[in-house]
Amino acid sequence: MLRPFEPQVRVFDPVDLERYHGYYRNAKIYEVSVANVGGHAIWLPDNSELYAAPTLSFLACDVKTNRVFVCFDEQSAKRVEPGEGLIYQICMFGADTSFEVKIDVQDWRGRSKTIEDYVYVLGASESVESPASF
Repeated sequence: MLRPFEPQVRVFDPVDLERYHGYYRNAKIYEVSVANVGGHAIWLPDNSELYAAPTLSFLACDVKTNRVFVCFDEQSAKRVEPGEGLIYQICMFGADTSFEVKIDVQDWRGRSKTIEDYVYVLGASESVESPASF
């Protein structure tokens, strides 16, 4: 109960499936896999919705960031056992060859941590693991 929460999560580089968003111009949909490589179950945000970079719908002062947040805001949590994972669909500008992913993770005690990782877009045949930053 007193041990700090240090989730063992591995984020894989996004796979470009050559699909475009129907509404946002030049926005592609990528799949990002997140795996629990630790010894205990963790909770991740539900992966049933498309996650998008906040700047797709609004460019603040013409500054575009290449960051996406996968968080619990209005999403339910999914339990992910050791050795299992979730696949997230993430929408980013098609010109971005890399972007930052921030993913909320919780444990059974309700403690949470945000995992941040910079990932590089791969073609459908190049799926490679990216080490997550803790």
